[in-house]
Amino acid sequence: MNSTAADLQAAAYLIHHSGLHTGTHFANATDAYGALDVCAAVYAVAEGNIPNAFYDDECASLDLIEASDRAMDAIRAVSAALDTAPCETNGVPDYIEHVSNWAATPPIGATQPPTTSEVIGRILRAADNQPTSPRLGFTDAWGVCLTCGGHGTLTTDGEEIPYGELSPRRKQGYDLGHRFHRNTSKTCPDCDGQDRVTDAAVSAHEATL
Repeated sequence: MNSTAADLQAAAYLIHHSGLHTGTHFANATDAYGALDVCAAVYAVAEGNIPNAFYDDECASLDLIEASDRAMDAIRAVSAALDTAPCETNGVPDYIEHVSNWAATPPIGATQPPTTSEVIGRILRAADNQPTSPRLGFTDAWGVCLTCGGHGTLTTDGEEIPYGELSPRRKQGYDLGHRFHRNTSKTCPDCDGQDRVTDAAVSAHEATL
């Protein structure tokens, strides 16, 4: 099973048993059942822990979640399954805000936010939409290489590459809000450094058909 799909299913199970928190911060310190915000639940299953910051520090919570590639993959998947598009923060799609606000805010024309069952249902729908058999040399819905797990990185050896020094293709990815994390010193045989498969990878894939 796709790891993102498995994380989403686990998050749905966690919310079903522990409840959904939609108030201040990402978790309710006074809730004996340990209810979590939908993004906090995704982080909990992806990283295997619930940081104390979730109970009292929203800024730190955001930093922790954003730093988890695995959690963000699942959160982006939920965002893609919603009926609205994410807003942008500093020119970048804000997937955490999109998913958390969707679960806590009444939709247009309604007076109540989605029920916990509806939230769980949408998470499971997102899980069902995940690819089950990645194809060599192709990218997922966010332009991440299914073989190497990233590319088109905007950092090298931990140092950010200035926008002016990016290639035209990488500038295009940057403008689209793409953020990748693979070190540029590690070449990928299946992608061209942005979000397009190489000819060699296409040929290799076609040879398997």
